[in-house]
Amino acid sequence: MRSEVERSMHLVLNKSEAFTEDQAHINLHDSRYTSLVSECTALAGNRPFKPLFGVKMIELNQPVLYGMSLGSGGFTIERCGAPLNPDGKYNETANLFLSRVLDDIGAIPCRKESELEEGQSLATVCEEDGPTKAQILNSTNFTFTAGKTPSRSERQPALRIETDTNYKLVKFIDPTAGSEGQDEDTITESFINKLGVGDRQVTYQPLYFTAFARADKRVDNFGGEGQGGPLNGAFFQNITSSNVRFVIDGSGSMSACLMWGDGYGSWRTFYDPNQGRYRDTRRICALTRMESLISEMTMILEQLPNNTKVGLTAFSSGGYKNNKEWSESSSGLVRLGDEGKRNSAIQFVNTLDDERVTKWGGTDPWNAIQKAFDDTETDTLYLMSDGQPNRDRDGGGWSSRDHEPTATFYAGENTNRQHQGTDRALIVNATSLGLESPWLEKLSELTQGYYNQIDKNSLTEGQDDVS
Repeated sequence: MRSEVERSMHLVLNKSEAFTEDQAHINLHDSRYTSLVSECTALAGNRPFKPLFGVKMIELNQPVLYGMSLGSGGFTIERCGAPLNPDGKYNETANLFLSRVLDDIGAIPCRKESELEEGQSLATVCEEDGPTKAQILNSTNFTFTAGKTPSRSERQPALRIETDTNYKLVKFIDPTAGSEGQDEDTITESFINKLGVGDRQVTYQPLYFTAFARADKRVDNFGGEGQGGPLNGAFFQNITSSNVRFVIDGSGSMSACLMWGDGYGSWRTFYDPNQGRYRDTRRICALTRMESLISEMTMILEQLPNNTKVGLTAFSSGGYKNNKEWSESSSGLVRLGDEGKRNSAIQFVNTLDDERVTKWGGTDPWNAIQKAFDDTETDTLYLMSDGQPNRDRDGGGWSSRDHEPTATFYAGENTNRQHQGTDRALIVNATSLGLESPWLEKLSELTQGYYNQIDKNSLTEGQDDVS
């Protein structure tokens, strides 16, 4: 699904707001798509098929349609569209093909009597003789309003989708946010829930997903020269090392919005890179810098080979929420293929936007960078920051005079690595987001790495957020 969304031109969907005349090609209710929806529904047979969204491919007259259906274990996501040949090209002349994409989409649990507010009673849907899963799915609404499908209630699929104003983003979000009685629940993301005998929970897995139509253009707009392939993104490219550390910016400026959605919602705090400060707004942001980074890191961690050893560190100001390290890698690199490690790494990355953005901290990367150089097992460092350091290595003010000495100092740490009994120099691949970073560019040059500057449209001359 990710690869198909990313190679598509745009989404096709239902929304409650009116489409303009020049948006008819995006409207799933348009007459040109009636036969597609009917055929997909027929292919599902006795099972329901509720369209979620379609993706329009340049090679095909009809979109590829993704919908919600039912399997033996519960809700499923299914794909309906032209089949793919072994060479990755679409077979336009073949009949539509219906295939299972993802099983065991969870269901929103019923509240207990003790969780109900005064005057409330258990919903009829949760009673023993309540509706079947098929009936619940048939009555579930997947129409987008202000860029989001509706919040979910008891026994409905634990999946909610958000898009952007250009209908190029697919993002799975908290399915119960804003729904009645669910404001204080523990659900924070869409999820998979595999059940055993008697609906007893066997496994619970958060469902993280973000993908962009025309992802190749997204990389170009961000300033990258992506070579394609699953491990080339906007932030990190050409990941081939089996002993790699990621040192990523966790500062509050990472809350800056990259992609605004439709309409207005709850008050939310963002960093404004143009003004160099935080601001509160009710305008809906479909994607922040941090959410985009989390999405890419999640994809990378999902797809790196089992034998890859990884370290993960987020840096910010000392004592702030995002100045932290994946605990599994605190004493050395961790093999992703070992039991539970891959999921643990993904869960760590997805905590980076948990706290209030004003508690994330400023930009203090020095300890994290030094640890990477001190670890002689690591041969490649991916270093990403969206701001100038708040202080230099010695705690003084940061200025342009620090650029070359700082890069030279860390490049010289490769000599120290040789003294520690290894001839493995550390390659530093650095990414600067939202500003030019001469010191990162110089550090990459001196360590035989590459420098990647992205998001050129939001270049600022100011300092990063100050803790």
